[in-house]
Amino acid sequence: MTNTKDLRYVRTEEAIRKAFMDLVGETPIASITASAVCRRAGISRNAFYLHHASVSDLYAAMVGELVNDVRTESLSSAERRASTGADDAFYESIVMSLARHENLLRALLPSDDGSLAKCLADGIEAAFIEAALHFGERGGSFEHQLHCAYAAWALVGFASRWIADTDRPLPEGLETFQELHESAVNASVRFLM
Repeated sequence: MTNTKDLRYVRTEEAIRKAFMDLVGETPIASITASAVCRRAGISRNAFYLHHASVSDLYAAMVGELVNDVRTESLSSAERRASTGADDAFYESIVMSLARHENLLRALLPSDDGSLAKCLADGIEAAFIEAALHFGERGGSFEHQLHCAYAAWALVGFASRWIADTDRPLPEGLETFQELHESAVNASVRFLM
């Protein structure tokens, strides 16, 4: 059993992730090999495989951590709202959780073939649906699931475009996102009524 708390293990994992991120900036993800990561990180292939089964596994772990962070933040925000009744800044907390992974997003989104965006949107949508159960407001209904899907894809689309077109930090776009989202939701309601 590997001791993931061991300082050598932690440092090797950091080196692997840094090497991967450096390579993502230079070459398409599909072209990155374990050998290239090992050369860049200055580690052996055995060390790499002690941490990850493949480059795809490394990618999935990093994206999984991002999605899990958004999920955790969504649930925390929903729990705060359910316990206090206050309209806590739900989208702000989600954008801030995305911002914690902004370097990863900036590295991966420009060359994304759509699979990362789908993974993010699916994860955010699932988190929103789960969080909605805490609100007690139509959680689980078809209409609510549609709203969660729309909001998730809106966040991912906004973050993708913001990252592609600006070098400004993602939290600086929060106000713009909220204005666009409110306007789109209001227009949708008017259309459906």
